Amino acid sequence: MDTEVQELFVCCCGDVEHQLIMSYFNEDDYPEVYAAVHLNTERSFWKRVVSAFKYIFGYRCKYGHFDEFIFKPKDYKRLQTVVNYLKNAYDKEEERNKAKVKKD
Repeated sequence: MDTEVQELFVCCCGDVEHQLIMSYFNEDDYPEVYAAVHLNTERSFWKRVVSAFKYIFGYRCKYGHFDEFIFKPKDYKRLQTVVNYLKNAYDKEEERNKAKVKKD
């Protein structure tokens, strides 16, 4: 059975609205990392209503709706774990492709 691994990162600024959750399954045949990002929301009811109407009528901000996330230096080990997972999956895929080419 696959075991899910989740890493929660909270922005350096300490605002809980700036959070990032990366999750993946250790024994998954299709290795993928999912990133769930908490998007900043408008606090005022009326600002949310205005945003909703703009969305309904197709308005798009030319700069997009962005916020930032600043990793803490101490997060590097957990972030490296996610990167290592992806690297191992990539290496396995490369080995399979090389073996396939040699067979042909």
